[in-house]
Amino acid sequence: MRKKGGWIFGKGFCFGFLKGGILGLLFYKNFAVLLFCGLLFGAISGFMEKRKERKRQQKEITDQFREGLQGISSALSAGYSIENAFSQAKGELALLYGEEAVLVQEFQWIEKRLELNCPVEEALYEFAEKWETEDILHFAKVFQTAKRTGGNLISITRSTAEKIGQKIEVKREIDTLIAGKRMEGQIMNKIPLAIILYFWICSPGFLDCLYLGTGRLVSTILLLFYLLAYYWSEKISDIRV
Repeated sequence: MRKKGGWIFGKGFCFGFLKGGILGLLFYKNFAVLLFCGLLFGAISGFMEKRKERKRQQKEITDQFREGLQGISSALSAGYSIENAFSQAKGELALLYGEEAVLVQEFQWIEKRLELNCPVEEALYEFAEKWETEDILHFAKVFQTAKRTGGNLISITRSTAEKIGQKIEVKREIDTLIAGKRMEGQIMNKIPLAIILYFWICSPGFLDCLYLGTGRLVSTILLLFYLLAYYWSEKISDIRV
């Protein structure tokens, strides 16, 4: 995981360095600023890429968790104990997603914890805390209470699987509806840079006033406004369910 995390950070750093370098060049036309912006944006982009990968994994494991709960519910209905139900669900998940799937590995980890006589509700809660996913945490808390008070575990797992499935469908519908707007936002974010590049090519020297004296202050203000607009366009398209 550390190697993978390092690779993700490195990839994000390279892309961030490239983007930051382009911004430094277009807004300041200075090699020192280009290098500074490249390093700054590279570091920020590296951490953001790791965060993005974490979110992707959380989404992936939530999707798989719905199938896992259905497998657990079916095993419980067939008369398996809750401990053995996890093993049965892990086998079904391995057939669906492969042995290397994130949730398959996590269920295998839960199995090992159970072999060490760890209570199933405690192992499940540790797994939920590790991933910090709302749906899994909610299920772990409800499961913990139901296990201690003798609640209907079959009903709880089925109900949770249905609710997770509904949230996934709603999220997919929202993503489909705003996909076009996201594309428009990405194009709009590139237009200011394209305009500057256009002036560089078609009217050399026209923007030189922005790279000298007080013009650099104006360039800095414009860059800040551009970054704020870019951040805002990304934020408003990030709709959570």
